[in-house]
Amino acid sequence: MELNAHQRYLMEKTIPEALDYAAEQWPDHLALTHIEGGGPTLTWAELRERISRVRTGLERLGVTPGEKVGIMLGNQVEFPLTWLAVIEAGAVAVPMNPKYTPREIEFVLSDAGARWLVAADDVVTGTLADDRIGPVPGERIVAVGEPVAGVHDFAALTALAPTPRTHRADPGEVVNIQFTSGTTGLPKGCLLTHTYWIQIGVYGAALGDAQRILADHPFYYMQNQAYLMMALAGGGGLYVTAGLSRRKFMNWLVEHRIDMAWIDEGMLDFPESDADRQLALKKAPVSALPPSLHKPLERRFGLRAREVYASTEVGNGTYVPYDRTDTVGTGSMGWCFPQRESKVIDRSGAEVEPGRSGELCLRGPGMMLGYHNRPEANAELFLPGGWFRTGDIVRKDADGQHYYEGRVRDVIRRSGENIAAAEVELQIMALPEVDEVGVIPVPDTQRDEEVKAVVVLKPGASLTAQDIEAWCLQGLARFKVPRYVEFRDSLPHTASGKIAKAELRAEPHTDRVVDLRAS
Repeated sequence: MELNAHQRYLMEKTIPEALDYAAEQWPDHLALTHIEGGGPTLTWAELRERISRVRTGLERLGVTPGEKVGIMLGNQVEFPLTWLAVIEAGAVAVPMNPKYTPREIEFVLSDAGARWLVAADDVVTGTLADDRIGPVPGERIVAVGEPVAGVHDFAALTALAPTPRTHRADPGEVVNIQFTSGTTGLPKGCLLTHTYWIQIGVYGAALGDAQRILADHPFYYMQNQAYLMMALAGGGGLYVTAGLSRRKFMNWLVEHRIDMAWIDEGMLDFPESDADRQLALKKAPVSALPPSLHKPLERRFGLRAREVYASTEVGNGTYVPYDRTDTVGTGSMGWCFPQRESKVIDRSGAEVEPGRSGELCLRGPGMMLGYHNRPEANAELFLPGGWFRTGDIVRKDADGQHYYEGRVRDVIRRSGENIAAAEVELQIMALPEVDEVGVIPVPDTQRDEEVKAVVVLKPGASLTAQDIEAWCLQGLARFKVPRYVEFRDSLPHTASGKIAKAELRAEPHTDRVVDLRAS
């Protein structure tokens, strides 16, 4: 992969320095266009100036370098403004899902050690209790939208002229605690640096050379943040939606001449139309695309789809170059990105020979530094030599090409949201009537996967699927609540005594399963 002159220049820079560069190189290029929700359209020069204003406002309130700032906003302009302003102030951004329940908010803010919170006005009014939200007092909360009594108003932050930036960051400085679904309990915060984000942006821009990027994922997850970094490194712009929508997806692509969007085989389910051959989208990243559908997808829409493997923990992992037409339909997830190395290990931690399956390990600069406040998880997942165990099962050929075969970790992917099965299980197990529960993914054409809970009750106990749902809604965000509930007398177990999730996933639905969306 070759980098151009400005991409090579950015590789050793910090995010504020990259913003300066974008505003100088492409002052009139569109940086943000909100195609839903009525948000503003901003050039790189305008975005740069607004970030400086928000940073100035935060500093005047008292935000200092190293402090943790929770951000609970949807796909609105205030999210990137706040995210980048916090980073520019030398503080640490903690993006949070606005759908979180009070219990989840308390956990994330406390676990991160957040001293400040910027949140949508409805989030503030809905969760403010005793003049605080979780551990954050009202005098350290900023409401975005309508003014809320007892907290600061976001609009006031930008009312005064910006002051010069004073914090001079190191590229290795932590800028994000990005929470991702835990696999053995509650979510864990990934410690991400300037280098992490700059590398994602630079290599993403170099891979596809996109100028009109569809930002249809939530800003509080890494995807839209990564897309913003790609635009920053390539002089392109984001076309921001309110969120994922299969119904609107093709219209977005055609109407806004999108030339970069993450796609999947679900596009083949759309009714055929003239729009199929009108796409500006000619290069598209995919993940775990079924090999048999690869050629049909490319042929119908006149594009090249190539696998990209990435995660919150490792950032860029592997990719297939767009000119490698020989990989189409092979299931290849490609070769390592520059500055990445990989190895495949067996259960004992020994590296396996080429062609054998095992757990993928990656290392190199620009990965997360580790999980915040999780020394035991870090000790388990980081191996000597800087190798990180991804939890994904792959096969690596002698030429360094990787093939995805499955995952070790227990995560459900629903409508772009990552859901830890363990977190849902912990919530359900808190019911005194429940003896055992296994939470698994169920394939879904609209949402990728749905959540299913297989429940064993204690002798003589009685619960309904609706009882399970109501209890989950008390402690979990709506998107984590199971759609399907099945009651059984027992669950299958492995030889080590763990619930045999693979066996549960392989079983078809039965008439014992309750679909809570249908009731």
